Amino acid sequence: MYIIYALLGAIMASAGTIFAKLGLKGVDANLLTAIRGIVMALIVSIAALSFGKLTVPALSSLSSKQWIFVILSGLGGALSWIFFYQALSIGPTVAVTVIDKLSITFTAILAVVVLAEGITLQAGIGLGLVVLGTLLVAIPWEKIQKLFS
Repeated sequence: MYIIYALLGAIMASAGTIFAKLGLKGVDANLLTAIRGIVMALIVSIAALSFGKLTVPALSSLSSKQWIFVILSGLGGALSWIFFYQALSIGPTVAVTVIDKLSITFTAILAVVVLAEGITLQAGIGLGLVVLGTLLVAIPWEKIQKLFS
């Protein structure tokens, strides 16, 4: 089931990026990011309330350590949005999105360093291909050719 949720998340993220690029015409990226954050906070809060997950007992059950990591996660997500939408406002959609997806590789590296998780040879090859694919999509072909001439 996680694969279906992950694919739906990827499709929604893609749609969100296209809608954002369309909405960025003549609008400050920070304004758009703030509005998007408010809309997302409302939708996520309504969903959590409707599933009975956003309750005072649930909130009070979080430890100080969990609060710190949730807040840091929110900070990282917010800064990610700010930088992504700034890049999207001035750069080509595909290149910006592909570079943003290098987060896959950064997450894998951090999972090894911080969480002591292992990476298989297969995963390492896949991550290398993600980096290679990013370079091929984000760097104009003429500049790649100049590197080898």
